[in-house]
Amino acid sequence: MPRLFYLTALIAIVLLAFTDPVEAQLTTVLELRSLTADEADTGLPVDLRGVVIFAEPQGTVFFQDATAGTFFQLKGQTAPAPGDEIRVKGVSYPGLYLPGIADAKLEVLGHPGLPGAVAVSFDDLASGRYHYQRVSFEGIVRTVAADEESASLVRVALGSRVIEIRMEELPQEASSLIDSRVRVTGLAAGELNNRRQLVEPYLRCRGWEDVEVLEAARELRSISEVSPEQVLNFAVGGQERRRVKISGTVLAAFSDGLVYLRSGEAGIGVQRVTAEPLLESGDFVELLGFPEMDRFSARIVDAVILDHFLGDETPVPVGAKVVDLLDGLHDSDLVAIEAELSEQYRNEHGGVLVLRDGARTIRADLPELPGNLAPGARIRVSGIAVVESTRRSTQYRSEPDRVSLRMRSAEDLVVLRAASWWTSRRLTTALIVLLVATVLSGLWITLLRRQVARQTGALRKRIENEAALEERQRIAREFHDTLEQELAGLSLRLDAAAARGTDEKLRGFIEGSRNLVSRIQIETRNLVSDLRQEPGEESDLIEALSELVNRQSGEAGPEVAMVSPGEGIPALPSRTVHHLRMIAQESVTNAIKHAGASRIVISVNGEGNELRMKIADDGHGFDAESKTSGSAGHFGCMGMRERCRKMGAEISWKSEAGKGTEVIVTLPVTKGESQR
Repeated sequence: MPRLFYLTALIAIVLLAFTDPVEAQLTTVLELRSLTADEADTGLPVDLRGVVIFAEPQGTVFFQDATAGTFFQLKGQTAPAPGDEIRVKGVSYPGLYLPGIADAKLEVLGHPGLPGAVAVSFDDLASGRYHYQRVSFEGIVRTVAADEESASLVRVALGSRVIEIRMEELPQEASSLIDSRVRVTGLAAGELNNRRQLVEPYLRCRGWEDVEVLEAARELRSISEVSPEQVLNFAVGGQERRRVKISGTVLAAFSDGLVYLRSGEAGIGVQRVTAEPLLESGDFVELLGFPEMDRFSARIVDAVILDHFLGDETPVPVGAKVVDLLDGLHDSDLVAIEAELSEQYRNEHGGVLVLRDGARTIRADLPELPGNLAPGARIRVSGIAVVESTRRSTQYRSEPDRVSLRMRSAEDLVVLRAASWWTSRRLTTALIVLLVATVLSGLWITLLRRQVARQTGALRKRIENEAALEERQRIAREFHDTLEQELAGLSLRLDAAAARGTDEKLRGFIEGSRNLVSRIQIETRNLVSDLRQEPGEESDLIEALSELVNRQSGEAGPEVAMVSPGEGIPALPSRTVHHLRMIAQESVTNAIKHAGASRIVISVNGEGNELRMKIADDGHGFDAESKTSGSAGHFGCMGMRERCRKMGAEISWKSEAGKGTEVIVTLPVTKGESQR
């Protein structure tokens, strides 16, 4: 016995190993509908049984089982009849809204008849819960009309919502169904978009046998007439929204079938089923229609005309302001307002005027914009007041938030005062031009002031230079005519005294005095020459320093030498050369008089944008920190600093006891100065 058990188990394992697994089949419609679009697209096997509830010849077959409903496409097969029980094998596919069956193989099993319909509301249909199932609902018939060649379109109100019934037969005594209470049974379907969304539900019916009249339509004379203020008022049993009668004077009639009436002191909008016959302002009409709540006030929809009388007087608009329209009492009535035109533009329906009345604005729509109207004009506009949106003012009250006017024609517009030439655009343009002109004027004035300042500065400098030159020339003349002449006379007397043959001691003193006078004459001539030169005239520093070295070398005393300068020594203004020469001369004099130097060397070098002059001696040195700041009766170093300050140079002393002294002058030079 155990051997037989093990052998059986082994055979079972082998069979399972070499046999393909059987893929599970979907056996209920609910299982199929529960698939996602991606899952249904994988083509899962389907084996369903159900009852046909709607079939299109050579088209789509809709059927349902005890769980839900679905569909499949006929491909060369004979369509089953509604009520047939069928078996469908195939594979799943996504469908446009919910999954269906592809590659369907149909088998008719019998004819048990149609299943019972599920009672639904509009929200049930809109939710898609009963999509492609047999449903029923009760409502009031609004309209019946032929649709395509052999079909009808019935609109039925379910409370405040309206749903379409697409009937597969032509209308039969349609007028008798309007305003009747009916029960409609059919296939729940709807219009879909490309996102697999249900846009609008509707019902599909095979014929008029699917419409059961529960309460016949009322006789026309039994329908009571109401005023605009009475439509959709409170009723103890609730508003049934059956057909009502209303009459009044036509205020405006538009091509889309929308009519506005004035009944008593109030206006009301009426949407007709058809725009025929045409109505004119001033006509008197009596209509039948269904009450419906618009954005703020009730209106009448799906209306038909009972009586029509031509009018001989044009209705008079009610005078109002924009603020008056916001109380809502003039909604759907013909009003006239005076306002200023703020702007105008065209749209697909004609033209739009934006009107300003005080601090508020309102939009007016008209069929066509007039050609001679400009913003800023004062105009009078007549039209139908339409509340476009509302707001809640208190817990129990709604008030208009935005109101517009719907004008009938260009005759509803009267220009009271033409627009000023100074429009906002022109004023803006003028202000921009004025602003640009002001800015340009300011720039021109600024540039002019700068030019005047430059010219004034140049003129002042020129005057100062001319005054300085004149003063220098005057001083040069005075030196030449007085001091130099006196020195020349003194030199002649000393020459005469030396020629008389006095003793050697006196002759030596006279000779020394004569040399001193000669030196003073030379310095005087140099000073006169410097004073005679133009301030901007260039001079040669190396030549001036060489002359100083040559003159000093010809006298008894220490050796004075000059190092040959390198490249890049610029030609400098004569005043700068004079200051540098005088600084060098003062340095040489100090080295001879105070330092006891035996050798003095002058060097000049150009480094980048600087010129450096150095006077070095081998004297006994001194305390540079205290001795160069000036003391009573000794102002040589102070004068050298002042000369450097005038030409923008820096001066420094380097000295140690017993190691001599270096005087260094550093002068910045510009790139524009010529190179030596």
